[in-house]
Amino acid sequence: MTDTVDAGDTNQPGADAWQRAGLTRGEAIRRERVDRWRGETQSPWEAGPVGLTVWLLWRAVFKGFQPAWLIGSLVVAAWFALQWLAQTGGIAGHVTPQPGESERLSQLVREAVPSGADARTLWLDRLNDALRGDRRRRADMDRFRSWAALGPDLIGRDRLALELLAGAAGPQALDARLRAGPAWQRQARLDAAYRRELARGEALGLSPPALVFAPDALQRGQAQRQFAWAVANTSADGFFRGAYRGQFEMRSVPALVATDAGDTRLYGGVRHLVIQLCADPRTRRPGCDSAIIPPAPADDLALALAAIEAGMVSLPGRQHALGSGAEILTAARRAGRLHPQMEAWLAIELVRLLPPDQIGNAFASAGIRPDIAFAAPSRAEPMIAARIEASTAPGAVGLATVFQSVARLRTRTSSFESIRLMQFAGSPDALTDLQRLAELSGPATLAVFEWLGEDAFAALQPLPDTPEAEPRVRQALMLALISVALVLLLTLIRLATPDRLRRASHTSLTDAWISRSLLGKKI
Repeated sequence: MTDTVDAGDTNQPGADAWQRAGLTRGEAIRRERVDRWRGETQSPWEAGPVGLTVWLLWRAVFKGFQPAWLIGSLVVAAWFALQWLAQTGGIAGHVTPQPGESERLSQLVREAVPSGADARTLWLDRLNDALRGDRRRRADMDRFRSWAALGPDLIGRDRLALELLAGAAGPQALDARLRAGPAWQRQARLDAAYRRELARGEALGLSPPALVFAPDALQRGQAQRQFAWAVANTSADGFFRGAYRGQFEMRSVPALVATDAGDTRLYGGVRHLVIQLCADPRTRRPGCDSAIIPPAPADDLALALAAIEAGMVSLPGRQHALGSGAEILTAARRAGRLHPQMEAWLAIELVRLLPPDQIGNAFASAGIRPDIAFAAPSRAEPMIAARIEASTAPGAVGLATVFQSVARLRTRTSSFESIRLMQFAGSPDALTDLQRLAELSGPATLAVFEWLGEDAFAALQPLPDTPEAEPRVRQALMLALISVALVLLLTLIRLATPDRLRRASHTSLTDAWISRSLLGKKI
């Protein structure tokens, strides 16, 4: 067989007709040969046994190569796909969605319920205990509201919804009936019931709305204790917001101070600064002998925190956030709520950044007496502002980040809650995680840490990586899939090619020539 065009071929009327039909001269000649050779080939029933056998083998190869290629590629791809799934955790590992941080935190809360205990009973006990309060029977409303907000996660939102929807038959019967239908339909109905009840709590003015799931007696107890709490909270909150200045005794707020705390009085940034300057012989100045300045032991860490809170030190970031963070750290330390490891870290880093002598000299350069500054802190504050430039000092960025994280935590919760939460932040990294958990938990943050302790940080741990398949398995699977795609592409090209072009191809010409050679020419 050859594809050369001789003089005789160029004058064939059949080729000329195909060329007029749109084929090129070479395609027209091949098409004429294919038609002529097929017409000259005798029937397989007329061929000899040897020729017929060889022709059948040729046709099996010619017509079966592409389907065999496709089937073989699919088999190889399936084999390596099974190996890939086996090495990467199976289908469930790729289909099941990974829970987010919020879902993992809710799961940790539910899993912490002791075996055999009833979550609702535990929840009600904590709410009643918060209403009973401290030894002076003062209700701890921050704790009460936090535990009220944690209730749906502790008990389970599905259980609460089932109890709301259940009739005389009870929640178990309702759950069995709902599980008989589609899972999505059951979940949608439970979610709708839960949201509807939560909206009712908001309409009733309950704080938080999840208190609607508690008995009416607890709601009445909150209303009765709310007034006494508001009286104590107003002056305390005013001090932390800067509306009131003077001396504030933190023991006036129920449960804010740990039982083993010492001096729990707060005076504000400038006054704390004056007290500490006058307490240290290295930084005492004329005017420190005034009777209005209370005595205190020298404390380098307290002095450095007071300098930042008073605005004397320039650090990277907004001064308001830095002062707010320093105020909370000072209050947490005095209330016995500051984690010992965080206190030790601050003592090393802050004293290294702000030695007492440097603070004393900066205060003296402002030209104001300590007793005047203590009596009129608002007058002294602008005079001592930014006296120490430490923005580019070593360790300044890390310290500023800590103060800003505390300030953001205070914004997410409240002044009192952030003070109480400081006992769970043992390092700057833990403080960052504490802030993230506060964003996840919202008003339930205090209850989450009371319930889980530092185990709550496990919700922020990265999930284990999905195991990877061996490189050879991935490469073989990719090659098999490419082979399948190539066969399908060739099939599509063949289907899209008109019949007049297919019969003018080199393969059709080869098939016609071999068939005529093996089966013989008609006599």
